[in-house]
Amino acid sequence: MLTLTVVTGLVDAVSHLALGHVFVAGMTGNVVFLGFVLAGAEGLSALASVAAMAAFLGGALAGGRFGTRFAAHRARLPARACAVQLVLVAVAVAAAAVAHGR
Repeated sequence: MLTLTVVTGLVDAVSHLALGHVFVAGMTGNVVFLGFVLAGAEGLSALASVAAMAAFLGGALAGGRFGTRFAAHRARLPARACAVQLVLVAVAVAAAAVAHGR
C-alpha cells in the first residue's frame, strides 16, 4: 500500500508539473482546481480538469463492465485488462507524438 501511495504521488506530481496542472492519479485535485477556476483563479484550465474527470469516469465505467463481463474467467481478467491498457497507452503516446507535446 505504501508503494502504491508513493507511485500515485509521483504520478500526480509529474502530471501536475508537466501536463498542464492536472492531477491524473486522483480526482480530488481536479475537483479542487475546478473550484479554483469557478472562483476566478487565473492560470488554471477548467477544460483540462473536466476532461480528466470525464476520462476517469469513462474508465471506471468501462472497467466495471469489463470486470462483470469476464467475471467467469477471473484468471484471464488481469491479462485482458493489461492488454486493453497497453492499447490505450499506445494510442495516447501516438496522439502526443502527433501533437508534438501541445
